[in-house]
Amino acid sequence: MKPWTEFEEAVTPHLKQVRAYCGYLTSSQWEAEDLLQEALLRAFKHYRDTGNLRHPRSLLYKIARNVHIDAHRRRRGITVPLDEALTQPHYDADYASVRGLLEWVTEHLSEREMEMLLLAEVFDYTYQDIADSLQCTVPAVKMVLHRCKSALRKRAVPSEPPSSRSRAVKRKSAQLSYFLDRWTSALMTGEL
Repeated sequence: MKPWTEFEEAVTPHLKQVRAYCGYLTSSQWEAEDLLQEALLRAFKHYRDTGNLRHPRSLLYKIARNVHIDAHRRRRGITVPLDEALTQPHYDADYASVRGLLEWVTEHLSEREMEMLLLAEVFDYTYQDIADSLQCTVPAVKMVLHRCKSALRKRAVPSEPPSSRSRAVKRKSAQLSYFLDRWTSALMTGEL
């Protein structure tokens, strides 16, 4: 039997779990696929050099983790001129936490309330600017902001575990997916 065939038979049953682990590490489908390919390549080199592959899944996990850490260390030391950085797409490891927070807030607020809250609290719009951009009156903006802040204060301590969310809340989150992406990128970049 050829070395590649033996390696493939040993690794194939574990590819789904290793692919998921790479996705967990990178939070990006494309980077996860690259990480998986690199881990497979290094595992094959190890197999070719040593001739054994006792625990393929744990070996692939370990290789993927080390490759990911090495890549992070290489990127950490790179400095980019400010002019060049402003032209690059924004990437931040805190994206998931910002997105999670916005998903939680959208479970309790409507799309319009969310927009007003972000404009007022994050982007420092005046009440008049918010009223002009959303085509409403200043008293309406004040009332909506007061109501949504009160609603968020009441729900600051979750009364039910996240897994017991209602279907309506899950459907609302799915409908707001576009807005969540837009709001998340606005928060991450500081531009609306």
